Amino acid sequence: MKVLVVFNHPAPYKVHIFNELAKYVDLTVLFERNKAKDRPDEFYNANEYKFNCIILKDGYIGNEGSLSSGVKNYIKEHHQKYDQIVMNGYSHLAELKAIKYMHKHNIPFSLLINGGIPKEKEFFLKKNFKSSYISKADYYMSPSQKSDDYLIFYGANKEKIYRYPYSNLSLKDMKYEEVDKNASRDKYGLPKGKRIYINACQFIERKNNIQLMSLFKGREEVLVLVGDGPLKSKYEGFIGENEMKNVYILPFMKKEELFNLYKACDYFITLAKADIFGHTTLEGLANGLPVISSNKVMSSLEYIKNGVNGYIVDLDNEEEILSAIDNVKKLSSKDAFESAKNNTFEACGKRLYEIMSIKEKEK
Repeated sequence: MKVLVVFNHPAPYKVHIFNELAKYVDLTVLFERNKAKDRPDEFYNANEYKFNCIILKDGYIGNEGSLSSGVKNYIKEHHQKYDQIVMNGYSHLAELKAIKYMHKHNIPFSLLINGGIPKEKEFFLKKNFKSSYISKADYYMSPSQKSDDYLIFYGANKEKIYRYPYSNLSLKDMKYEEVDKNASRDKYGLPKGKRIYINACQFIERKNNIQLMSLFKGREEVLVLVGDGPLKSKYEGFIGENEMKNVYILPFMKKEELFNLYKACDYFITLAKADIFGHTTLEGLANGLPVISSNKVMSSLEYIKNGVNGYIVDLDNEEEILSAIDNVKKLSSKDAFESAKNNTFEACGKRLYEIMSIKEKEK
């Protein structure tokens, strides 16, 4: 089977999934741009492409967008040699041009989405615009119930939605082990004998780390923020102004190093205001960390069971969040791991192939 996937930039977790899919199909991936503007270069350094890789060189706009006609032009010239065309997005002009062209010329395509949050009060013209593109797909691949709801809200036929296990983890990451957390804390300058909560993310507004830090004022527990971004100096200022000795900021880390750090911590916590998926929920669970998450993180809504492997909290309910911080210590590290172990790159690639094979047989 010859498959073309269109994606906006070669994010490593996507490249891993495409590498797995390429074990089953003759895969070409057309990237709209070489990197996202707000991602550090080292984010991409370890990429290894085991598929036919094409990266457009023009039309970049904003952090991740593209105005290029390159996607449409490539499909126009080459669509006949592919059995399946998969669009991973529909929000950039480059993607909209391609979808419009395919619909006009009766070229079937599917949508492979990471997640989505329906906006119930969205202006009707904007909703109709989105629906006019999303509803044109031949079928859909979705990672969660909330993502299904998103697609249906914008015109997708429920019967044409297929579920797949989205992930940013490999089988080799799924090794549960009991560790001495204190043993590795010296390496990161973290205190021993304290309960440590960690959040790894971009330092941007929607990750809501100011609210998160404020909840740790005057507490014995430790909060660790790992990452980088435009709000780093604001975070540092907040810590200094409030004389917080229990909040640590550590730099962006590659996955192997980050996973070593997870093993030195006890719990994962995110109070993001919006996350269409949320890879770090699965990272935390896979490393045996029960997760406290806002109800705005779609992966958390799919995988967190209150009182079993974590807690889902309301951002407007401070009492509920503090209760979760206090009670998460009662939860099992093993239960956290078990809830994530089946979500891997390998499982994702295999399932995508299975879905595509089903659709091929229906032709």
